[in-house]
Amino acid sequence: MDKKITDFFDLLNRRTIEAIESSDIKESCTATLLLLCAAVDSLSKLTCDDNQYAAFLNHRGNKVRFQHFLQDVMGGDYGRLKDQLYDLRNDIVHTGINTQVVLSKHQNDQHLEEVDGYLWVNTGRFVDDLKQIIQRIKEDIEANGPYHQNATKRLAELSIIEVNQDAMPSPGPDDSLFQ
Repeated sequence: MDKKITDFFDLLNRRTIEAIESSDIKESCTATLLLLCAAVDSLSKLTCDDNQYAAFLNHRGNKVRFQHFLQDVMGGDYGRLKDQLYDLRNDIVHTGINTQVVLSKHQNDQHLEEVDGYLWVNTGRFVDDLKQIIQRIKEDIEANGPYHQNATKRLAELSIIEVNQDAMPSPGPDDSLFQ
């Protein structure tokens, strides 16, 4: 696999799946869902067609890409509930508050089921489903499938910047911005 593609998947995994599974993030359904939506947003750039990608580049295609990913890549109940899941994504990303949705992290709870007018989303099961999808996308790319060309073309401009030191603290209210 091309280094840029490998770097993309390594970073995506570290910042989403590993971050959820190896930290207290998994205890917060909202934080988990936020990272899952970010992962879907990132992956949908590799799986959408050229027209959907062009719309994204013109700041008009996130909904189309996100829903396409749920419908055609994840499939099943994700596709059936793509409108509600996109609304949930927007609620979580833009306000941090979910409405008309019950979030759960317990494996035995419902997932992608409507109960008493509320959609149940199990974030633990969503993580597991997304991990399987990521593996399928990677296998497609390695086999030079349809996503290979998209990944090669769309990640060519990717610049991943990692800092191997402590981040600089933000200046306080009395500190000069220029030091």
